[in-house]
Amino acid sequence: MQAATTLFLRHGYAGTTMDDIAALAGITKRTVYNNYPDKEVLFTRIVMEMIAYAERFAHGLQGEFGTVRTPAALRARLHDLGRRMALAIVTPEVIALRRLLIGEARAFPGLGRAYFDRAPGQVIAALAAGFETLARADLLRVRNKQRAAEQFAYLVVGARLDEGILIGRAPTKARLVSSAREGVETFLARYALHEAPAAA
Repeated sequence: MQAATTLFLRHGYAGTTMDDIAALAGITKRTVYNNYPDKEVLFTRIVMEMIAYAERFAHGLQGEFGTVRTPAALRARLHDLGRRMALAIVTPEVIALRRLLIGEARAFPGLGRAYFDRAPGQVIAALAAGFETLARADLLRVRNKQRAAEQFAYLVVGARLDEGILIGRAPTKARLVSSAREGVETFLARYALHEAPAAA
């Protein structure tokens, strides 16, 4: 699995053979075929494993805002979340996976859909639920929780993720953190119901 992941992300689906995978793993091709009947099954398994990682991140967002009670606590929590999202999402592995899924979209359209629904889709759903909680606590002005969640996600990671996908490498940590911080401030300017001291 590790060898196949490395090769698929590096060379794409078409550019990787089962011989290559066996050689990098240090096993025989027969051993590979004993565990995975063909390259397509192995490729699908790897993508689904990466989707499961994203789902675990999204699951961790549940209950993120249940203890937020003040505007200052809201600002601090959103800045912390924005930073964590930027550093967890805009990584070389995620960039490589998204480039791979785009490149193989015609051959594996279902994988792209599954990734969209279960990775960014689950993160957006968790954010939307959290923002609904914050609206009920009179901390955010949210009429459309889905749209607010999408805007938050794009403000903190979208531009840098697009940059990484198109250029092929992740921006620096400092650039990611700075962009996320500015994104959170923009989100608060639109949605916060009460003023709080801006983050330094």
